[in-house]
Amino acid sequence: MRLSQLNRLVVMLADRYIARRSGLRVGLGVALAACILIAGFGTVADTAAGATSVAGGTTQLAIVVPLVLPAGTTGLVPAAILAEYTSASGILTRELDAVLGRNVAVGIDPAILASIRILGDAAPPSALAWLDRLATAKNDTFALGYSDSDLTLATQAGSAEVLAPRTFGFAVDVARFDVGGAGASPGVATPTKPPLPTTSSLLAWPYTINGLAWPRENTVVARDLATISSSGFTTTLLSSANVRSELAGIGPVDIDGHRAIVTDDAVSVAYRAALNASSDASWQAAVTRLREVLGKADIRYSTVVATPDRSSSWADGRFAQTMDALSSDSGVAETLLSVALSAPPTAALLVAMPHTAATVAGTEQLLAAEAAESEFATVAADPTVITGARRVALLAVLSNQAVAQEALWPGLAAGYLAQSTKLLASVAVVSTSGVNLFADRASLPITVSNSLNQAVTVFITVRPDTGLLTVEDSRVRLDIEPNSQGKGLVPLQAISNGTVRVTVHLESTTRVAVGAPARIPINVQAGWETPIVVIMAGLVILLFAGGLTRSIYRRRRAARE
Repeated sequence: MRLSQLNRLVVMLADRYIARRSGLRVGLGVALAACILIAGFGTVADTAAGATSVAGGTTQLAIVVPLVLPAGTTGLVPAAILAEYTSASGILTRELDAVLGRNVAVGIDPAILASIRILGDAAPPSALAWLDRLATAKNDTFALGYSDSDLTLATQAGSAEVLAPRTFGFAVDVARFDVGGAGASPGVATPTKPPLPTTSSLLAWPYTINGLAWPRENTVVARDLATISSSGFTTTLLSSANVRSELAGIGPVDIDGHRAIVTDDAVSVAYRAALNASSDASWQAAVTRLREVLGKADIRYSTVVATPDRSSSWADGRFAQTMDALSSDSGVAETLLSVALSAPPTAALLVAMPHTAATVAGTEQLLAAEAAESEFATVAADPTVITGARRVALLAVLSNQAVAQEALWPGLAAGYLAQSTKLLASVAVVSTSGVNLFADRASLPITVSNSLNQAVTVFITVRPDTGLLTVEDSRVRLDIEPNSQGKGLVPLQAISNGTVRVTVHLESTTRVAVGAPARIPINVQAGWETPIVVIMAGLVILLFAGGLTRSIYRRRRAARE
């Protein structure tokens, strides 16, 4: 029962008490009033125990929004695009303007922080100013997945952990940093001697809420919660449709030992309708509907949590207008997400809502490609240059905005797979039409190309199809400089004459196959080297004798003359 209703009942009973001063009626009236007051205080006590409750009949409302990059943005944003996004009218500026000064919880995409900081002295001034403004925000803040990547899509596709960046060493340009005296980035304590940026320093931020995971709504199954917990998260933000509980949609719950904060789907739908209203009339109707839904929300124990649509830019709608309308409503009290998180959880069950089979299958291909890339990277002098860059690219492809757009995501996924194929073919045997072998023992030249921007080390293995040849060294090492070719010499011994096809394999130092095997035909003519040497020696002798005879003839002729 709400306090306003309780007050009305108490006043009514008091009036009756004053009007009817007769013994039994007085006693019954006082007793009834006392019972109601006790029940009312009990309700208030229950609410206080739940940590958030109703004050003066108002609905406690917490809004959570994502501060993210547009769909299709790369994992590290180039300086020119950052300058555009953080300009006076840029998308990041519009999003930040919308939340500053408002009681709104903000999930921050770490890709924004890393993209600005990795540029060092080359970062656009507007981006640095934007980062400074973000550091002054008084909002509740927490970290989203990198590039706001879909947390459960990879886990349902077989990942044993929530995917996160591996390293950013591939993108650090020493020339952009004053290692001896540069200051730290906004939001990060200044060290005594600033080093080059590390993965942790690029992603660091003084969040007010730690360990909060925010999967895309209605995409979570039981094993996702286990993986989320093992990846270091303590609480998951779930939509009410994903949870079964008598109090679903009104705050913290406990699902088999995993803590979750539940958003109210009905309130979120009404809230989004107001944000996306196309006209003043439709917006007014949407706000009226939102107030009705909030009035019906069961808020006896906790705060109502609502979110905008993550698949589009919420800041481009009627965000400020809607938030102003809610702030002026005496029946609604904006509150902190951290307050909702502090309430004791109630028991609940998870309603399994997996991703579509097609989306999971597509993600399985992406994860398989990344695994193959990681094995291939062992060929490089610094494998993390490859694996770090490819993980960041993968997380951008898995962004919530991208995955939610059926017309966009398949193309992004196909682009990632195409780059993967190109990467795996960047170190390969250069094809040849054939080789002639005229000696009993000779070296077979194998040319290998390296189109990577770093040195690689491969081991060459040659396997003949028949016994006409034997390989005297089954694993020949070859070091190749960046963007160049190298030639390895594999010692062979001819057993008999004929045509032999050999298969050439490349391996990394960890014996991982590199590139596709190459087939080379060899024409073996063993024993021809002796006749050839004799013939060549005879030709040399004839040439020498002819030259000597001609010289003697000229001298005698000159003497006769």
